[in-house]
Amino acid sequence: MDDAVGKSQETPAAFLHSVDARSNNQSHLVFPVYERDIFKIGRDIRSNSLAIDNDPDMLVSRNHCEIYVVVYEPTINHIYVRDRKSSNGTLVNGRLIGSGPETSPGYLLQHGDKFTVAQYQPSPRHEMTALQQEECKLFASKYQVTDHCLGHGAEAAVCLANDVQTGKQLVCKLVNLDKIHGKNAQDEIRRKFQEADILRQLHHPNILSYVDAISSPHTLYTFTELASGGDLMSFIMRRGIVKESESIIIIRQVARALAYIHEKGIVHRDLKPENILLAYSPKITCHRVMLSDFGTSAVPRRSRMITNAGTAGYQAPEFVTTGEAHTAAVDIWSLGVVAFTLLVSDHHDAVLSQMTEEEIRQYTTQTFSQLTKRPSLDAAKFVRSCLRLSPLRRISAHEAKRHEWLHGKRKNVELFKRLDRRVISSWEPQNALRPMPWSLPDLVPPPRHRKHDCYSLRDELT
Repeated sequence: MDDAVGKSQETPAAFLHSVDARSNNQSHLVFPVYERDIFKIGRDIRSNSLAIDNDPDMLVSRNHCEIYVVVYEPTINHIYVRDRKSSNGTLVNGRLIGSGPETSPGYLLQHGDKFTVAQYQPSPRHEMTALQQEECKLFASKYQVTDHCLGHGAEAAVCLANDVQTGKQLVCKLVNLDKIHGKNAQDEIRRKFQEADILRQLHHPNILSYVDAISSPHTLYTFTELASGGDLMSFIMRRGIVKESESIIIIRQVARALAYIHEKGIVHRDLKPENILLAYSPKITCHRVMLSDFGTSAVPRRSRMITNAGTAGYQAPEFVTTGEAHTAAVDIWSLGVVAFTLLVSDHHDAVLSQMTEEEIRQYTTQTFSQLTKRPSLDAAKFVRSCLRLSPLRRISAHEAKRHEWLHGKRKNVELFKRLDRRVISSWEPQNALRPMPWSLPDLVPPPRHRKHDCYSLRDELT
């Protein structure tokens, strides 16, 4: 008997009333739950009965929870819900019944019970200091900085901003200089200004576009374009395993960005999926990919790069070797890890920098072989050419962007040309270097001046 016909004649064991609490109108849907089926809920549209794929905050896991029926007697059905190793957990009537790393036991539901797959949290807000609020008034005719927080750290917050004249949404990174203390405070402050200055001098379709910077003795405001597609890590978590063709489109753009900054003598030093942004929709990889966050970047001609930097798992092995000056090859190692992560996703959790070269070869080969669709030989060659223990044996960024894997087979040449034209069309070229940032007057009375009260981005260039 056809399943569709059978279900039309079968009486549901229960009805699931779904409410999206994120929207003001709280859309309401009703789903039947049948005895023979397991009703699955999660982000993955391929494996769930109810796919919640419009989840930019990643509150719902790919396979979050499931509802199933246990029949004890023909007229008695017991309805259970259980968590499927979700990150944020499943709640019944506000009580957590399970979350990862293990599948939870079934929880027996009663009529009227409410279970939540992800508690809706309003967008976080950042409360600026009274001084910052007054400073923002000085440039309010040009930029409006909102309290909508996109991220924050110990000394900085990233907020949504608006260009008053164009109405375009921007990102503003606010660095509270008054929170930087200690004997190395001046060096830390210098690095904050250096990050803004490096970004100001870079202009490439695959690097986050600098818009403006404004500084006072107490705060540094850096404005950049808003990447509405989120970061690459969110993309990987949403997709699971990324298609090799999509991985090529992403990595070839990152390789171009690295080649550009390396030619300018700049080393990023913290390349990872969280610092690779998608310019537009998180579902469309054929649009522009941008490198961001130059907070730990360095300019070798200005200083010898021996300090530790980067993120565990993406760091090159030479970072743990004291005394050795680092080169642009540290970015190539990270590029290899990012490419490998794209190709294998959650099948990979090892720290490659702790392996020997032979162990890396065996591990990548074994991991690739476990995938339903094994990556191409060119993909494996690219990853291994980046993951050489000796920095001198790694390919350069220029070689990476011309690698066979990214250069494309003859049949794909026209496709890549069309994609490149699309990337360029969404980017605004500039013929001149962005102007130096504004310097705001000190709004704090003289007795409270700090020792860095005269520091500005101009000092970074002298």
